[in-house]
Amino acid sequence: MSLSRLHLFLIALALASGPAYSSSGTTTPTPGDALRERIRAAAPGDTILVAPGDYDGPFVLEKPLRLLAVTPDSGTAGAVILRGDRRTHVVAIRAPDVELAGFTIRGSGRDLSSDHAAVHITGPRAFIHGNRVIDSLHGIYVRKAGSCRIEDNVILGDGAPVAAAGSIDPLSKSLKPAESELCEIEAIQDRRGNGIHLWNSVGHLISGNTITGTRDGIYFSFTDETLVRRNTITGVRYGLHYMYSDDNRFEENTFSDNAAGSALMYSKHLVLRANRFTGNRNHRAYGLLLQSVDDTVVEENLIAGNTLGFFMENSNNNTIRSNRILNNYVGLRVSDSTRDTVFSENTFSRNIHPVETSGRNVANAWAAKGRGNRWEGSLALDLNRDGIADLPHREPDLFGPWRRNFPAIGLLSASPGERLLRLVHSRLAIPGISGITDPAPLTTAAP
Repeated sequence: MSLSRLHLFLIALALASGPAYSSSGTTTPTPGDALRERIRAAAPGDTILVAPGDYDGPFVLEKPLRLLAVTPDSGTAGAVILRGDRRTHVVAIRAPDVELAGFTIRGSGRDLSSDHAAVHITGPRAFIHGNRVIDSLHGIYVRKAGSCRIEDNVILGDGAPVAAAGSIDPLSKSLKPAESELCEIEAIQDRRGNGIHLWNSVGHLISGNTITGTRDGIYFSFTDETLVRRNTITGVRYGLHYMYSDDNRFEENTFSDNAAGSALMYSKHLVLRANRFTGNRNHRAYGLLLQSVDDTVVEENLIAGNTLGFFMENSNNNTIRSNRILNNYVGLRVSDSTRDTVFSENTFSRNIHPVETSGRNVANAWAAKGRGNRWEGSLALDLNRDGIADLPHREPDLFGPWRRNFPAIGLLSASPGERLLRLVHSRLAIPGISGITDPAPLTTAAP
């Protein structure tokens, strides 16, 4: 252990040691009592170092403070525990400019109507980083507090594997192994909270968090101008559940093995770039859904291995470019209620049904600046070798309307008969067949 780390550790250990007995000499204060007294006595802006131990909560921070866990150089996991009383939030942040870092936080109340959380924030500019949250309803809940930073936390809900969550608290048997089909256990999921919940706020940074086993991974409602990047969310209902929130950016996140990857609704001016929506599978799962989302850019994302890769409905004036849509049962479903959206330089490969439509989809464009999309199995005639095919590509939706009403028709997918119809339609449009026409399909591989 370095001298500086040893010095901090010894200071924190000394400060954490309250009197052995009260003035009556009969009552021993708990470690939580001692920590609450230090918080009460601290001046605004002070730093409180908390030594390894188990501190019984709850804790309320009503002044700007830095509350930091001090651990040995070995970085022992869970060395500093803030333990709730199962009746309210474990840590309630009510002041601006609070920093909370390095703790294991567990044991919140379970009342959804009270929004109980491991960390409940109503003060602006909170900085919550490097914590581990288990055995709580919501993980981190931000309510009407702007400009918060939530970084590098691990949040494990009740659906997380026991091995990930650590030993089960003897007061709670709520942690369960993860289920493989999340949509089949709604009664259990509806009693869970969200990993990170943002409501009626603006200007956050949500970065580097790992979330699993919660109800929804990250939940947005009436939250604007926020950057969400490099988070990993698995084993939840919706990786990102999102509505009525504008001017937000999502970059380099992974939404994997959930009941649904991300559902974005009733919002505008979003950017989704270089995210991964993968392996979200069951009878009604999808990787990415846009419902009534306008003026948005979706680019350079990987949408792979989902039941339904990308679903767009009633979403207008969007740019969909340079995405890889691979190995899905249905690659893209776009309804005729979606208009003035441009699809270009996307790669469609190894999807059983590349595109589903509710009509001819003539209100959208399938090329930009003379460049269309890459289609597996398309005609590759390119006499001038400019990387753009000389003939348009027609992508039919042969069974879409019937398959949705009569699932057994899906047995014909990829059959010789379907392949023959696709071949005929690619050369001569068959009247009455739904689908799209790409006027400038690309023949070169994606960079």
